[in-house]
Formats: sequence, C-alpha cells, structure tokens
Amino acid sequence: MMSSYWRSQPHIPIELPLKARAATSVFLSFACAYFFSYAFRSINAVIAPELINDLHLSNTQLGFLSAAYFFGFGFAQIPVGLGLDRFGPRLTEVVLMMFAVVGALIFSWAEGFTSLVIGRVLIGVGVSSCLMAAFSGFRYWFPLERQAQLASGMLIFGTSGALITSWPVHAVLPYLGWRGVFMVMAVFTALTIIALYFGLPVKTKEPKSSVSKDEKQSSTVSLSWASYQPILTNALFWRMFPIGAFFYGGFTAIQTLWLGPWLMSVMGYSSNSAAQIIFWFNGVLLLAYVLNTALLPKMARRGISTLRYLTWMIAAALIFQACAFYLRNSWVLVWWLLLAIASASYVLAQILLISNFPKSFSGRVSTTYNLALFIGAFLVQWGIGYLVDIGIEAGWSHESAFDLALGIYLIVQAMGYIWFLIAPKFFPRASIH
Repeated sequence: MMSSYWRSQPHIPIELPLKARAATSVFLSFACAYFFSYAFRSINAVIAPELINDLHLSNTQLGFLSAAYFFGFGFAQIPVGLGLDRFGPRLTEVVLMMFAVVGALIFSWAEGFTSLVIGRVLIGVGVSSCLMAAFSGFRYWFPLERQAQLASGMLIFGTSGALITSWPVHAVLPYLGWRGVFMVMAVFTALTIIALYFGLPVKTKEPKSSVSKDEKQSSTVSLSWASYQPILTNALFWRMFPIGAFFYGGFTAIQTLWLGPWLMSVMGYSSNSAAQIIFWFNGVLLLAYVLNTALLPKMARRGISTLRYLTWMIAAALIFQACAFYLRNSWVLVWWLLLAIASASYVLAQILLISNFPKSFSGRVSTTYNLALFIGAFLVQWGIGYLVDIGIEAGWSHESAFDLALGIYLIVQAMGYIWFLIAPKFFPRASIH
C-alpha cells in the first residue's frame, strides 16, 4: 500500500529524486486532485439551467456565483504559498481540500443564493492549492529536467476534468440532478484527500551539503510575509508576468467564457454547435498537453530549451489569434484549434520561473504567479465584455464590437510579448539561469 511505502522507515530521508513507484504515487495523487479542481471550476456552465429553474436565479446572480469560485481561489493564493513552504504540499493540500468537501455539501443542500455563494467560495478555497502544491512538490522531489513534462502532465488531467463536466455530466443530470452531482463530487473529493494523505511523502529537509548558501538564507525568512519581497522585486518574475496575466490568464478568460458568445454572435452558430466546438477545442488542448509531455524531453536532448520552445509558441499563438479573430472563413475553426495547441505552452513560463528560485521559495513563487494569472483572467474577462457593451451602445454590430474588444486584447498581448523578448537586454537578471 502507498501508506506502507512512505511509513515503513519514517526517519530515513527520502531518496531524491523520486523513482518508479514513489514517483508514480506522487504524480497520480496530485493529478487526481487537480482533475477535481478543474471539474469544480467548469461545472457551473453545465448545471446553470437547472440552478436557474430550481432556485429562480437571475443572470446577474448566476454570473456572481461563478465568480465566487475565483474569489475564494484568488483570496487563498498568498496564504497557500506560505503554507506550502512552511508545511509542505501534503499537509497544505489535504487540509485545504477539506474545505472543498464542505463547500460541495453546502452547495448540494443550498435552498437559496446565499448558501450557493458560500459553498462556491469554500470550493474555491479548497482547491486553491491543487496545481501549485503539485508544482511545489515537483520542485522538491523531481529533477529540474522533468519539471516542464510533469506540468504538462498535470494539465492533461485538469483538462480531462473540464471534459468530464461537459457532456458526461449533462447526460447524468436527469438522473442525479445538480444536487446529486455535487454530492458525488464531494464523495470523490474526500477519496482524493485520502489518496493525497497516503500518496505523498512528508516534506523533508534536504541534506545540508545539497543546500546552497542562498537557499539557507532564504529559509530563514520563509515563514514571514516579508519573504515575498525577493519574488516581487525579481526581474525574471516581471519578465514572465505578462505571459501569465495576459496570455495564460487571457486564454483562460476566452476558453471559459468568451469563445461561446463569439461563435454565436459573430459566426452565427447555434448554442448546440458552439458547445460542440468548445468541446473539441478543449479536447485538442488536452492532446496538446499530451504532446508537450512527449516532445519536451526529446527537444531538450537536441538542445532546444524550454525557453526557446515557449518563445516560439507564444509568437505562434499571437498569429493564430489574429487569424481566428479576423479571418472569418472556412478556416476559422482550424485557427482556433491551432491556438489551443500553441496555448498549451503558456504554463511553461511558470515552470521556468519556479525553477529559477531556491526550492524553499517554490510554494510562494508558484502561488504569486498564479495570482497574477487570475488577475489577468478577471481583467480580460471583464474588459472584453465592457468593450463589447461600449461598441453596442455606440450603435455598432456585435461583430464590430467584438472586433474592437479582441483587437485591443491582441495589442496588449503583443506589447507583453515584446517586453518578454527585450527585458533581458535592460535587466540582465531577467534571463533564465
């Protein structure tokens, strides 16, 4: 059993990097948790009609309810970072996911809007460490050359969670109802907590001989809020910031909200056709993550670094977005699918950033960057809607209003990419080491 593996000799240091059974146990434990994190994030889009009918929610309430997840998630990021570096991924994620179980139960029992919001916020808090705990754990327990591959593997499981909460959940809704679906998710989340508890090693300190001088110094302040200063004053962090906020975060905003309205308002697709396209879009995204896990190690052996690959893919994503937004012909769906493939690389910026900090900073670096991602997602999600409304109020068509909003978004990304390219020339410390 997994528990006996880690506890048979609890006082003997863990052999690093992990191998074989231990490595598989760690990865699958993290991946299972992230699967349900993404499922919780995506499920409201499927159950929305039932919520509106059963509890008589307005569209404004439904929008606020969906945002409540991100509020809880974002609010928890800084404390999560401290928790990961102080207590380790295992204890931090196990404790937090208990909030997700409670939140799912409250949501399933809710009789009004307030209870739904409370449940949704607790779910957001509960799953707030799922990906960042994995990144932190990978930094401790796996070699540097495996980090990008492991991150892509995690995103395969996360995207699978989004797929499961689309057509499959829609198929069982007539039998379970939305309350039953959340009860089932609460049960599976509780089982995931057990898997995390027995599948992850207790965080252990590395031998003193393997710890660098900088890492020893950083560990002395790792428990204080002041320890975020080395992150927020780091040139590499600010070089990667626009990639996280406006590329990765903006992609999340379009993937989870604006792709559907664009397909219906601009391209004239029905809601059913738009839903099918979104399903395939997410399916291709999943396959792109699979492709990254296979390609990245091979490219590294051929001298193609993760940074170079990321640089190519960001440039490709800009081109594919421009084509998808404005070349509205028979190729439009191809451009969107190519965008999904290129966008699968965005997470690599986060891995590169984490890898350039001491291990004792891994939790705080990952969660601080993740907070930037969700700030960007909120700004892009709100900003596109705001600009579309301005265009419509000015008498423009929906098509022209979307052209304005997406054009400005594209310009912001282009400026961020230019900064990403030139930052090392002005700030040498913004280079990857």
